[in-house]
Amino acid sequence: MTETFAISILLLPLSLMVVLSLAWWFSRPLGEKWTTRLVVWSFALSAALALGVLTQGRSFLTQPGAWFSVGHYTSTWDFCIDPLSLIFAALTGILLFVIAVFSRDYLHRESGFFRFYLLLTLFGFGVLMVVLAGNLEQVFLGWELVGLTSALLIAFFAHRPGPTANGFRAFLTYRLCDIGLLSAVVWLHHTTGTTDFHVIENDGFVHYGISTAGSATVIGLLLLVACLGKSALFPVGGWLPRAMEGPTPSSAVFYGALSVHLGPYLLLRARPIFEDSTIASAAVVIIGLLTAFHGSLVGRVQPDIKGALAYGSMTQVGLIVAEIGLGL
Repeated sequence: MTETFAISILLLPLSLMVVLSLAWWFSRPLGEKWTTRLVVWSFALSAALALGVLTQGRSFLTQPGAWFSVGHYTSTWDFCIDPLSLIFAALTGILLFVIAVFSRDYLHRESGFFRFYLLLTLFGFGVLMVVLAGNLEQVFLGWELVGLTSALLIAFFAHRPGPTANGFRAFLTYRLCDIGLLSAVVWLHHTTGTTDFHVIENDGFVHYGISTAGSATVIGLLLLVACLGKSALFPVGGWLPRAMEGPTPSSAVFYGALSVHLGPYLLLRARPIFEDSTIASAAVVIIGLLTAFHGSLVGRVQPDIKGALAYGSMTQVGLIVAEIGLGL
């Protein structure tokens, strides 16, 4: 029963996303009232389920079925349920619940009201996919969904040239840095034959079994490259203040609360890799401190509050990344 509840955390926004997408496809978008209710209750229930499973105090890896098969290799749907993933899943549900309620009045009678809630649901599904993923292939799937929806929401007001240009910049930054995550998946398969996270009772995650420190360093640095774009780390963080061109609710929840923190989450999930490489850990610390210094310095001279908040988020994420690199 606990495993069913855990999977339902992800299935709720997925089911709603399908419903909203079909309504959009057949040009039958729901009214503001029902759209808001469905999205609000979906994320509220996801958060409640995550908190409920968290109280059980269990860590386990559940595999509901196969994803794809190529030659002799078969990838299964793996979902990693432990305190780290459940806390982040609950936080995701709570924040998206709050922002969905707030956006009901903020975007009232806005021509893109339904589109915003559809993207919000897709974004939530992507974040939960990253958080609950039991292997790096699923992380990559959710990672790309988050990047796509983020860029679309930055360019939400497409009738203005500024949001469109800034959305394209964010999209380009994501795509370039995502090469690091894709390369890490391939390299990890080449080195160990799997990218699964293996759960062991009362002791977090076992090491991947990477044979050499050199391979651990390469994989760790590739994962850090992926985090550079997603978390607006130095030196590619210029897209973050420009992301404030999107609707204020999306700016708050995506670039201040959830999206930019997926990088640190990935670093925490891949902790065994960085434990095997001093060089990769040192690089994480250096990048984190440079980001914090840059964000703090530039944020002090911003002429607008949203720009200052963007650099404030950058500073915070930089400190978090540095702490992770130090093993704290």
